Amino acid sequence: MMIENSIHVNTLFLTWQSNRDRNQRYLVGALKKLESGFEFSYLAETQDYSDAIDQGFLGYPAFPLDKGPFTNDVMTTFMKRLPPRSRRDFKKYLVNHHLPEEFDGNDFDLIAHTGVQLPSDGFDLIPSLEEADIPFEYLMEVAGTRYYLDFEQSSAIQPGSNVSLRCENENEFDCNAIAMFVNQTKIGYVNKLFCQTVRKLMEREVDCYVAKVSGTNERPLIYVMLSVS
Repeated sequence: MMIENSIHVNTLFLTWQSNRDRNQRYLVGALKKLESGFEFSYLAETQDYSDAIDQGFLGYPAFPLDKGPFTNDVMTTFMKRLPPRSRRDFKKYLVNHHLPEEFDGNDFDLIAHTGVQLPSDGFDLIPSLEEADIPFEYLMEVAGTRYYLDFEQSSAIQPGSNVSLRCENENEFDCNAIAMFVNQTKIGYVNKLFCQTVRKLMEREVDCYVAKVSGTNERPLIYVMLSVS
């Protein structure tokens, strides 16, 4: 279940999660690939950004909140979150993210697929899927699994299981919500930051299946592969 068609986009969104509330992710910034180089800016005019500030968001290190857009050493800053390609176990890192050992994408593509999450902070980078060339595959974490399955139940789900996507237009929290099911059992939702784009992609041929199951008793995790053609 390796990714054969990697994602190529020009925009990655920076998301942040507070240590006080692990149930919510906020869209706080955008990293753009331009002809002149790379640019990072905060999405200061958005509701997500305001909500993040209320939750204690202090900005990304090296990029002060009251400044920007930033163009100096932007990619270098984010690349520090990735292991160097020269590392002996770099191929294992790729395989853990369902990328081929001979992955030939550039650094921007690599960040798009890995998200460069670190256990020490609440940051993650996600691609703007609406920019992605089709066909592509993308590995994503199912949101909210722990509300529907305990660890034992999630562990019983087999990698390779087909996942059906169902729009919940009447969802009281988000009218764009997309629920995920395996054999009629709800396993969670599509990340809310992807929902509008995934809804558009569902007009095409979209396959989704369980890629891996992990996590803990307190926080079971399911990752699915979204394949768009």
